Amino acid sequence: MITKDFTYHAPTGLDGVVSVLAEAAGDAVVLGGGTMLIPDMTHGRTRADVVVDLSRAGLSGIAPGDGEVVVGATTTYADVLADDRAPALVPLLRVMAGGVTGGPQIRNKGTVGGSASYANPSSEVPACLVALGARMRLASASGTREVEALDFFTGAFATARRPDEVLAALVLPALTGTSVGYTKLKHAESSWPIATAACVPGPDGALRVALGAVAATPLLVTVDRPDAGVADPAWRAHVREVVDAAVTEPWSDVLADGEYRRRVAPVAAARSIARALETGGEEETP
Repeated sequence: MITKDFTYHAPTGLDGVVSVLAEAAGDAVVLGGGTMLIPDMTHGRTRADVVVDLSRAGLSGIAPGDGEVVVGATTTYADVLADDRAPALVPLLRVMAGGVTGGPQIRNKGTVGGSASYANPSSEVPACLVALGARMRLASASGTREVEALDFFTGAFATARRPDEVLAALVLPALTGTSVGYTKLKHAESSWPIATAACVPGPDGALRVALGAVAATPLLVTVDRPDAGVADPAWRAHVREVVDAAVTEPWSDVLADGEYRRRVAPVAAARSIARALETGGEEETP
């Protein structure tokens, strides 16, 4: 149970959220789905005087616009899976959400924005956002700003979000007609990934691949398209060379040490590319 007393707020609307955060002056935590915050508060890893619940703030949903798609921060994995437009509007998030483990309770409560804000190096969402070139829309009492996903993740469990800000939405480029690829390597079905890779082919023919779980923050690399197919040994060597050069400070935790993650990262990258180019993006958990 949570033993520390705190003040609970569930504001209606974004204005109410940022007003409470401004008044809290840095002593607040933001509650999205609660899949990580509640356990952290229960075990005393997180302590705060104020809890701001986003459940009534109206920040969920997928909204297409002019060349981009806005995904509300409290959109759950289940919301993504239930939206018939998701395969066309947010194909990479759709593929990623389809592979989220932990049962219905995680898919129904876990939010895309919450995962991004928590910035667990092993989480699946951050690398997908980096691969997409997403913009993180941050709101505070003084206004709204947007930060590129690549700049938003500043370290393990650390982001560019200020204490008086809330992540309100994710702004993604429209990918209608683009085949994406995603893969993850795990020790067990219920464990965190030890390497993930998300591939989004660029308009210039280059392949954008974001690597997750292998470093403190997602790593973005550009890989050449395979002229002779994804099984070509020369192309596989190219992928390994590019990935090895990027993974200079690999992430270690109880699941895997950094050296192991560095070794398997090229495998994850190559598989994500193969799915983008050949099979339409279905993720794999060996």
